[in-house]
Amino acid sequence: MLAILASSLVILVAATILGRAFLLALGRTRPTWMAAAIGFATLTVTSPLLIHLPGRATTATIVTALAVLVCAATMRRRFFAAANTRPGRDGAGAGTGPDEHGGTADPGTQAESRSAGHVPVPARRAAHTTALATVLITFVLACVPFALNDSTGVLGEGVYTNDQAAQLYWTDWLQHGTGPEPSAVKFGYPTGPQSVAALAATSTGASLEHAFNGLLIVIPVLGALAALSALGGVEPRRRVAAAVLAGLPYLGASYLAQSAFKETAMALFVLALAVVLGELERGEVTRRAGVGAIVALAGASVFTYSLPGLAWFAGAIAVWLALELVRGNGRVRADVAGAAGAVRRHRRAVAIGAVILLAVVAAGAGPVSHFSSKIGDVQSSPGRLGSPISPGEAFGVWPQGDFRIVRGDVTGSLPAIALGFIAVALGALALLRRRSNGLLAGLGAGFVIYVATRIDASDYVQAKALAVIAPTVVLVALLGLWEPREVGNGRPRWAVGLGVVFALCALGSTLLALRSAPVGFDNRAHDLESLAKQIQGRSVVFLGLDRFAAYWLRGTLIQAPGGYVPPDISARHDKPWEQGEPVDFDSISPDHLDRFDYAITTTAAFQSSPPPNVRVVDRSGDYVLWKRTGQTPSLRILPEGLSPGQTLDCSSPEGRQIAEQPGTATILPKPVTGPPEAWGSSGVFDAPGSASQTLKLGRGHWRLSLQYNSQVELHVSAPSLSTKLPPSLDGMYFTHPGQGAFWPAGELVLREPAAVTVRVSGADPPALSRLSGATRRVWLGNIAASPTIASQARPLAKACGAYVDHYTLTTKPQNSRVHTSRKQP
Repeated sequence: MLAILASSLVILVAATILGRAFLLALGRTRPTWMAAAIGFATLTVTSPLLIHLPGRATTATIVTALAVLVCAATMRRRFFAAANTRPGRDGAGAGTGPDEHGGTADPGTQAESRSAGHVPVPARRAAHTTALATVLITFVLACVPFALNDSTGVLGEGVYTNDQAAQLYWTDWLQHGTGPEPSAVKFGYPTGPQSVAALAATSTGASLEHAFNGLLIVIPVLGALAALSALGGVEPRRRVAAAVLAGLPYLGASYLAQSAFKETAMALFVLALAVVLGELERGEVTRRAGVGAIVALAGASVFTYSLPGLAWFAGAIAVWLALELVRGNGRVRADVAGAAGAVRRHRRAVAIGAVILLAVVAAGAGPVSHFSSKIGDVQSSPGRLGSPISPGEAFGVWPQGDFRIVRGDVTGSLPAIALGFIAVALGALALLRRRSNGLLAGLGAGFVIYVATRIDASDYVQAKALAVIAPTVVLVALLGLWEPREVGNGRPRWAVGLGVVFALCALGSTLLALRSAPVGFDNRAHDLESLAKQIQGRSVVFLGLDRFAAYWLRGTLIQAPGGYVPPDISARHDKPWEQGEPVDFDSISPDHLDRFDYAITTTAAFQSSPPPNVRVVDRSGDYVLWKRTGQTPSLRILPEGLSPGQTLDCSSPEGRQIAEQPGTATILPKPVTGPPEAWGSSGVFDAPGSASQTLKLGRGHWRLSLQYNSQVELHVSAPSLSTKLPPSLDGMYFTHPGQGAFWPAGELVLREPAAVTVRVSGADPPALSRLSGATRRVWLGNIAASPTIASQARPLAKACGAYVDHYTLTTKPQNSRVHTSRKQP
């Protein structure tokens, strides 16, 4: 957990310093909590550009660290210089309204000064206390999934998504440049936040897995700080509550729970845009600083979401300008009219800025243009949703931890939607009366974009549109209900009370989403990493099922026939891989196996025997590393499906044709298998719980193999058998839970044939999970018992009725086409 927190802290500190320096250079001298969001946007733009320099992430980290140090030193000198001079005015405009330190500025002091020294010390202390409380509470909330699961693995693994597997693989290539360039990076997939995570990992020494978790945690913190900048007129305790809930609303927590950082980052940028527009309309920021902040946020949206990210910016700015001009804001009209004059007066600065902007655009134009051709595919992607999610979830109040469940199946959804809609509607009306057009523009643009996705995009994209606008929606509700109508006047009791009820329900909804968040386990990941250290730079075929294997085996030239490990290698045509099925040596053709120096399999007994040209190099936990020592024989297989072999049926024309040919068959003792249905309705159960099924076994020594996924430790028991299996979401796919790779599940010895009942029990969840009422689940798949008898070589003519693993022919057959129908155990 320390590595995760260190990564978060590095990003937060760097973003705050860079953002403060960025705004200071543009003339905004008064401190603002918005600086952290602006700084993160700057990192999101610069990191993917710097990371392609020689030295990769190391060079980018050094350059970024130097920039942070220079900015910190410069601001320190300016602070001490300003402390010895009389505060002045910088022409940001005057007016009345709340400042972001929690006090109320008069017309003579609201404009930005050249130092923060004019703010009373008690007000500064109160502001810092409020910000610190906001940061700490948001941090604690974002860490809830790790605490409840007693694990710091990948958020959302298996149960929600495995998309983070690809992100880790791509980012490892960005960080080190080892191996072939991933296809997604090659065609311009936006890698802004990923590059920030790579820099955080490099600077702290954390793994990318932990650095990404740190990134996921810090984004809500940055959002809460951005919201804090708009809440200066709200009473401090309510200000903290509103900022935290805007930083981590229900859909924000739901996307954090599935390691989705792109949506939460976009939500941060859109929220920050709305706050900056509000500051511009009130004259609380110079035109130059406001426009510069918007440009930085827009650039970050492109490096996070590609060109579609600009839709929220174009829509919000258009709505805001329309509202400002229609409602007669003379300041905005004057700004528009004076823009040309400002450009003329600052020709040199504008020229330098234009050169920098063109350089950034030129560096990012290629990837953006390449990825643009893929946007249509994303728009039509079904993702992991079978139906649209309820738009009511964007209001922040939802009585179900899993956001994917459709409204009709959620008890209490209608009251939740009603409460959220009323709070947001009344908050929006209050802001409309106060002419707070910035947040209203962000809300309006988000609504239009969501409607557009309902017309011309998949359910998956619709959900993203709701997640991006969710923080702004919550902030509109709470700011409108809690901010005083006028300086010195409080809100009506009913408005404050409604805001409190809404905030409590929103907090409860966020906690439901965080409580339900699954977290992966690293037990077997460490085993793969241990093996990878021995084969750095060597080619290896991964004959297991884990989408994260490409990252766990980083530094190697890995390919896999199953589980979507990029880059992949095709499974052989007569044993095609399908979701939920294991892979083994029979899954790839001999000529494909000859492309690799090494192979990795699980240690389960229920798999095909290795070819004669491979030998064991090492074992680590439930994985074994094999080395190829020569050319692979031309091994052929029967239509065995997910099994390691198949009985040669010589009564069929196909089987008789094979047996009549000269050759040798590798014979295995036939295993006994039990399908998932044999576990009964208890094959999927909540821990603690158990399921059992009976296998009819003969006398002898048997090794059990089990397909499973579990969020708790398992205990497998049978007569003379008691073994434990670690919690594991390895290779889990949400449509085939409990199926995938087979894992060793213990051994038993029978002195006579018997019907053996095998029971699988799930342990108690961690204490915090039990206290919170969180559900932890077990999914069971196929179970197999394999006799511990060595494989035998037998002439094909004598293999009829035997369980054939694979076979070879001594002469080329004239017509040996074998029927390849699938077979399940």
